[in-house]
Amino acid sequence: MNIGIDISMLVYQGSGVATYTHNLVKHLLKIDTKNSYHLFYSSFRRSNHIKKILDEFRSNGAQVYDVRLPPRILALMWNAGHMIPVEWFTGKLDVYHSSDFLRPPLMKGTKAVTTIHDLTWKKHPQYHTQNVIDNHTRKLDKTVQYGDTIIVDSKQTYDDLHTYYPDITRDVHLVPLGVDERFFTKHSDDDIGKLVDRYNIKTPYLLYVGAIEPRKNLVTLVRAFAIVLKKNLKLHLVLAGRSGWKNADVYAEIEKLNVSEKVQFAGYVEDADLSYIYQGASVFVYPSLYEGFGLPPLEAMASGTPTIAYNSPSVSDVFVDSIDPSNLAQQIQSYLDGKEIDKMKIPTWEETARMT
Repeated sequence: MNIGIDISMLVYQGSGVATYTHNLVKHLLKIDTKNSYHLFYSSFRRSNHIKKILDEFRSNGAQVYDVRLPPRILALMWNAGHMIPVEWFTGKLDVYHSSDFLRPPLMKGTKAVTTIHDLTWKKHPQYHTQNVIDNHTRKLDKTVQYGDTIIVDSKQTYDDLHTYYPDITRDVHLVPLGVDERFFTKHSDDDIGKLVDRYNIKTPYLLYVGAIEPRKNLVTLVRAFAIVLKKNLKLHLVLAGRSGWKNADVYAEIEKLNVSEKVQFAGYVEDADLSYIYQGASVFVYPSLYEGFGLPPLEAMASGTPTIAYNSPSVSDVFVDSIDPSNLAQQIQSYLDGKEIDKMKIPTWEETARMT
């Protein structure tokens, strides 16, 4: 078969959808030598990181169709309208696997598959820009309209999808996300120290990895950290990830609580460095108010780091509407005092690829 996959989400380096896209394709190419893979990438951005991944895919046998069109144009062409099949770029396909943002027209006979990571834009629209809400809505409307096969990451997203789109007639397949093998490798204290120093991270530290945006509930994390800091004066808080949107409250709370010298925004951490950053942390905290899956907590647990996560189906069945900073501080302190780490079976990306 000729299998097409939209890999345009790679442009959002450091995000969950970019990590998913990279690892899914990487491991499909590794385990599947029978089918032909045709990868569609479209963006004006051509960072060295993107070029490296595209070259990696080519070297592993995929055809890469690198089109210089921004997502905004494709959204108008494919989501708002229904013009120009993706096969004009890729050649005829048997199956096309689209992202959760764009659903292009397909030629007759091409079967469509899409992955829906979450419905946060539907459940919590206050955490998103109107442009994001509009594009996800149009995309999912077309997914339902054309009867595409749907993959979801978690039971949470499965349930949300059927709540908001009860007219879905095709099967919805649950395929949990995996973790890269490198997270299971234990690094030496010296190697961890060198990597942490490279990012100018001060130890000891609590760690959060993800976008700096409202639904991640980082104001609550900062408040909990301020409480824990009273008993642990040498502790720091590291927020690693890209800056999202509507995040002024986070910076304001840091200033208000006078902890700016103790909070570090590490920015984007290279994929190869993440396991060291996780293993160097005293506790990983992920206080998100909503997740379709929640990849960072799973990576942290694979790294052997004490992990606290709410509303992340990847590692927890604790789902709450709000988190009290005092309670969160108590949980953090319990791990700092030596509470035993919870154990769970963690899948790999190869298992995710096989299920897909």
